[in-house]
Amino acid sequence: MMKTKIFAAVAIVAAALSVSSARADSIVLYGNSEQPPKAWLDGGTPKGFVIEASIEVLKRAGYDVTVTLLPFARAMQKATEDGVMTGVFLSAERAKLYDYSAPLVSDDVVIAVVKGKDFPFDKAADLAGKKIGLQGSFFYGDEFSAAAPQLTLDGDASPSLRVKKLSAGRVDAALFNPGKTAFANSVKEAGLSADDFTVLPKPLAKLNNYMIVGKNVAGGAETLARINKAIAAAAADGTLAKIMAKYDQ
Repeated sequence: MMKTKIFAAVAIVAAALSVSSARADSIVLYGNSEQPPKAWLDGGTPKGFVIEASIEVLKRAGYDVTVTLLPFARAMQKATEDGVMTGVFLSAERAKLYDYSAPLVSDDVVIAVVKGKDFPFDKAADLAGKKIGLQGSFFYGDEFSAAAPQLTLDGDASPSLRVKKLSAGRVDAALFNPGKTAFANSVKEAGLSADDFTVLPKPLAKLNNYMIVGKNVAGGAETLARINKAIAAAAADGTLAKIMAKYDQ
């Protein structure tokens, strides 16, 4: 009788440990709250293609995900403390503070001008001498960074304000991402007409979006290893492509 009780107790403990080990790890996913269709808050609900793609990847990697979207700079700061940030472009400066996943998805950075003020564009150096409206905290690729000393940069934190500056002639051209959808959303938010503008045929850049972990975050290397495995699987079975197609990307 005593042996039976002991075996039963051992079985209960083993079952509890099994359930505990099977339970998903918790993780906070940070993202930008102000960049539709990439990442944004819609009435308090997180939305966007990098958010949806990242949730899919993290769930495949065995995580229970809590999504927190904040203004970009605040979200990046929080990611130095815990969790993982998504929708981030790679730069040498950021790589000093964060470790990067494999590429998750990519998006275009487009150049918009007032209609009738188009100019030939093939590479970033073609913007030399122009005043360019852009989001000050963003990284637009190495080619643009190399050309930046030849440009006048007008930074802001609001794409709709950027459209208004463009319309008023305060900048010669303005950068928007992700793609034409982001520009169209910004024009609508600014209360202006898309018919008054032109998006140049060639994007400034097609840049990969990554998930990042702060270098000081405990367990970061293991987290990224799990994420990279899940990204590869979600790309191979077409899930990431389907998510991008939902957002016309």
